[in-house]
Amino acid sequence: MSTMEWTGIILAGGLSRRMGSNKALLEWNGYSVLEQVIQAMAPAVNGIIVSAGTNTAAYNALPYDCVQDDYPGKGPLAGLHAALGASGTDWNLICACDMPLLEPSFFKGMKWLVESGQEHHAIVPRLAGHVHPLAGAYHRRVLPQLEQRLIDNKLKVTQWLEEIGCRYVDVDELESAGVHDVAIQLSNMNTPEEYEHIRNR
Repeated sequence: MSTMEWTGIILAGGLSRRMGSNKALLEWNGYSVLEQVIQAMAPAVNGIIVSAGTNTAAYNALPYDCVQDDYPGKGPLAGLHAALGASGTDWNLICACDMPLLEPSFFKGMKWLVESGQEHHAIVPRLAGHVHPLAGAYHRRVLPQLEQRLIDNKLKVTQWLEEIGCRYVDVDELESAGVHDVAIQLSNMNTPEEYEHIRNR
């Protein structure tokens, strides 16, 4: 059993422009997508923070800490920055609110990779060359470089990952850590068509 404490961070501050409505609050099996993601993550963490961008009012009803961006309008890095700043644990599991197919096995597997692995400040999946930075594990010590990038308006997440020496894990590594159906779990949805497609799986 893990003795390390973990915080779960859900990035729910996006503007959902292509979806046309707040992705986090879309219906999913009688819950919202956000609640679905929280249910998948909760068994792996000691507490959950919802990173709400500038939209905290949308999530007031939830029994979780909601944080607002310190650098509004600067995308997912700003949401990650605010939540890591509010986190009380060194290590944090991150996911975006538009990944409703994530299951507990993903978060448990990511924890296992961190706790059994070498010293990295971040671990994220990379499948078929595609990096998934918003479904990963991050240590709070990435905060100074993250803040500097926000100040400098260098907002490309993948460039920042290179800078902090992120460890990328592929399907084989994730499967050996107990994560099944990796590519399906990492599906996300940006448009109404993708939402319907994922929901009807």
